Amino acid sequence: MRWLDWTRGRSDTHFEVNLPTRTNWLDPDERPDDEDADPATPFALHLEPMRDGWVRVRVEGELALNSSTMLERAVEAELMANSHVLLDLSGIEFIDSAGLRAMTALVRSAKATGRQLRLSADLPAHARRLMEIVGLLPFVPIGTDDPWVESSGSRPDVPPG
Repeated sequence: MRWLDWTRGRSDTHFEVNLPTRTNWLDPDERPDDEDADPATPFALHLEPMRDGWVRVRVEGELALNSSTMLERAVEAELMANSHVLLDLSGIEFIDSAGLRAMTALVRSAKATGRQLRLSADLPAHARRLMEIVGLLPFVPIGTDDPWVESSGSRPDVPPG
């Protein structure tokens, strides 16, 4: 977790983590031709410091078995460093049971460290539906991209000053 420590206090910090392309195609007709395959990876993490101890963790691509551990480690490191986390999943194209398991682990980690974990309001419909099915949404507030403003427009838990 020390690999994230050097980013503390820097406003220009962005991490990008690249993993191999998806190999678990269930339908052979769905799989792209090798010449059409995008050599770029389907997963990236971007950590962006915000104000008042918040960090936005933007996830892009597939949140699956080969990427969920990376997300879990990055967010847990931020929680352990006393940061609140706004998890922006607006860029995910796919989420599987490993991604959902990582989300439940992050909810537990946030609770154990006394930090806040919120989901960005731009949660894709497929991810929202999966989280509803497994009963995760009551434990992770979904708010606006400004973690200091609730969807009702009020500003709870805002430290004075």
